[in-house]
Amino acid sequence: MTMKVITGNEAAAIATKLARVQVIAAYPITPQSPVVETLSAWVESGELPAEFVTVESEHSALTVCITASTVGARVFTATSANGLAYMTEQVWWAAVRASPS
Repeated sequence: MTMKVITGNEAAAIATKLARVQVIAAYPITPQSPVVETLSAWVESGELPAEFVTVESEHSALTVCITASTVGARVFTATSANGLAYMTEQVWWAAVRASPS
């Protein structure tokens, strides 16, 4: 068995691919930019069959995820601490969507 040392961003991208996400909402901003850059390359090459949606803000990224998950898609977005603060308004809606009726 061989071992490879990778960054946390690389690990997140690989985990996302292995989870077979169908929709990726991307607002690339440091320090998580490498995650969505890697996913974008995989989507473009056909290695990851998913819709890659480039959005204008963290708020919009979470809105895309909430909307796509409402119709049953497996979704992904990445953010940083400050990005999560910008998503705060939408986090509640994500929690409501995820909870059983």
